[in-house]
Amino acid sequence: MSRIVATLATLFALLTPHETQALFHLAVIDEVKSGANGNPSIQYVEIRMLSTNQTLVAHSRLTVFKCSGDGGGSAVLIGDLPANVPNGGPNLRWIMASPSAAVFLAASGITPDFTWDATVIGSIPTACGMVCWGAPSSTVPPNPPIWDATNPANYTDCVAYGTYDGAPEPAGNPPAGATPGDPTFSLRRADDIMFSNNFTLDCPSPTNNANMMGNFGPCTPPTTTTTVATTTTTTTTSTTATTLAFGGDDPGCPPDSSGHLKCGDAIVKALSKMIGTVIKCHTKQADAAFKTSIGKPTTFDEEGCESTAQGKYDTAVGKVTGICTTDQQNGANMARDAMLSALDGSFNGGVYCEGSSPIDSGGDDSGKVPTSATSLKCENSIGKDLAKLAAGVLRCHFKMADAAFNGKPFGEETCETTDPMSSKGALDKYNQARDKLIGTGICTDTCQNASAQDALASSMISTLEALNDKPYPCP
Repeated sequence: MSRIVATLATLFALLTPHETQALFHLAVIDEVKSGANGNPSIQYVEIRMLSTNQTLVAHSRLTVFKCSGDGGGSAVLIGDLPANVPNGGPNLRWIMASPSAAVFLAASGITPDFTWDATVIGSIPTACGMVCWGAPSSTVPPNPPIWDATNPANYTDCVAYGTYDGAPEPAGNPPAGATPGDPTFSLRRADDIMFSNNFTLDCPSPTNNANMMGNFGPCTPPTTTTTVATTTTTTTTSTTATTLAFGGDDPGCPPDSSGHLKCGDAIVKALSKMIGTVIKCHTKQADAAFKTSIGKPTTFDEEGCESTAQGKYDTAVGKVTGICTTDQQNGANMARDAMLSALDGSFNGGVYCEGSSPIDSGGDDSGKVPTSATSLKCENSIGKDLAKLAAGVLRCHFKMADAAFNGKPFGEETCETTDPMSSKGALDKYNQARDKLIGTGICTDTCQNASAQDALASSMISTLEALNDKPYPCP
């Protein structure tokens, strides 16, 4: 309990005007997974920030503590985290993964922020254990990290589970009943309290610091039931309320009113337009950068262009605010910010990949200046195709919500990916455009080939999937 009090005192200090230093310790273990698809070595730990600037994670540690039945003791999976993470803010996440999980996640288009050594002796126990991450300092993790890794009290946060009976959990809480070794679900935190045992099972959603979520395949969240019992002198009755989710790989729930449906649809449509506009901004930025590189100085206000796109999004969402729930309003802002960050970061870097000079000297936008006119044309085309894919996927999302609200069936996966009957799924059309572009012979760099374009498509789809519960939140 004293550690929780100390943590809260530190949080209060951070909120005072004089504190400007970026830290790391206002963060919690948000999700733990130990095994997937029959492979026990697919493991990861996700950290969620509770405040701004919690990015100085270099030299922190990830350690597992074993139960007596497993021999007891501890195993350090990462003894010295090699770098900080670039993006900070409330509810931003980053992940540490096993080598097998890194390969698994790469197939869905994302890269873990850190991977532990393939030769490390030990792994995350599946049914009984405790996972701890962090360091004892409240400013930055000590370097070199020579502090006692066998003392759980030295860590920022821990989660014990199963019948854990090893080194005491710092706050003295009993272990969580659910375990990360469930074959389908991961162990997910249900609050913001450090050293709590409030963890439940949920669909895996490993999210890296670029706000990209890995896809573990179709998953229906465990049904949450709430039972209210009414007892009289003669009878006892009970009522059970359940939450019906979209299911599959789409988080979120069908809206409970026509107004909330209209709000969600408006957010999705506005997001689609914003993505298309921002990618056009990046195209113009690349054109200007290339012209400058060949001796034709050209300027373009990419930030102003992007700001205008964001303004139009906010205006469109503002028109329906009156019929939106608070969760939808907050979700609209979260979806906007997450998408802008991803477009400036991994997507722009993936599209404008050939070359060596930064496309944005200010460092806000990833990507390199193309070295030839043909390379520029190739990469501009890839960006255009990616925007069309995003528009197609989001169109499928609001059609799915509309159909679910009206109790009608809808093949969202067929709409979103490939339709074997019509070949008019969103991914079908992207693949057709990809093949046509490859056929022109202008995409000659490895980072522009079909496999690279496929990776961009997979990443875009998984990113948009992960945001589906923002316009269509569950109650």
